[in-house]
Amino acid sequence: MAKRSEAELLQAALEAGTTEHYRDAALYDHEYQRRRDDVRFYRALAAERALGSTKKGDHDVLELGCGSGRLLLPLVRDGFSVTGVDLSKEMLRRCRERLQHAGRAAAARATLHAGDFRALAIGRCFPLVVCPFNAFMHLYTRRDAERFLAGVRAHLAPGGVFAFDIMNPDLSWLSRDSNKRWARTRFRHPKTGQRMIYTTNLIYDAALQIAFMRIYYQPEAGGRERVVHLTHRYFFPLELEALLHYNGFVVERHDGDFDGSALATESEEQVVRCRLRRPLRR
Repeated sequence: MAKRSEAELLQAALEAGTTEHYRDAALYDHEYQRRRDDVRFYRALAAERALGSTKKGDHDVLELGCGSGRLLLPLVRDGFSVTGVDLSKEMLRRCRERLQHAGRAAAARATLHAGDFRALAIGRCFPLVVCPFNAFMHLYTRRDAERFLAGVRAHLAPGGVFAFDIMNPDLSWLSRDSNKRWARTRFRHPKTGQRMIYTTNLIYDAALQIAFMRIYYQPEAGGRERVVHLTHRYFFPLELEALLHYNGFVVERHDGDFDGSALATESEEQVVRCRLRRPLRR
């Protein structure tokens, strides 16, 4: 068998890190069920955008990386029509299952598309485009980010808002010993009831600005350990602002938390709200 090149190995690692974490959608929902601040933020933003408007389309939202519906379901329950895009068929299947229990009227306000959000082709514009919970961090190269942002530009209505959140790079965390395991947690699998132990570690490639994370699921009673890969590209704040500027956006807010706190060294989040900059300079 021919030995794979470094480029092929990197591509395989990125593909695994883009897909594996999202294959067990029930476990994903269980792990992030307590993450609610971002959901409140995007719901409030959607309400702010639509406040007092009776214009057709002003209650429409495009969600990029909608996953299992952690944000999409609250939005449709709030009365918004949400078009969700996600690469993971498993997560979209879970989202459809959850929509069945949301009520007929709410479910009718959701439209789901399976696909790569770097190649958007929805065919219409939206007053609000959101990309929540670090989905932007699956844009591993400048070309990935440019393709993605071109799609956002094409689908953002005049005067519309594009909002997203990513992690703020923490170099001490990214530099942890990759041979040790961290965040040891005991839990029960939400579907099987099996008692499990969760641990994680990572290798950070500073040249690529990509963290190659490994999540370990070990049955507490013993047995085969499962390793799930997750990759994230880290964007430093000024780098991110420059990327948005040169791809046609004006940053209105760049906060360090969902409560509007100023971005600081110790901030764990970067919460960004921007609009189109017209005309786009070439």
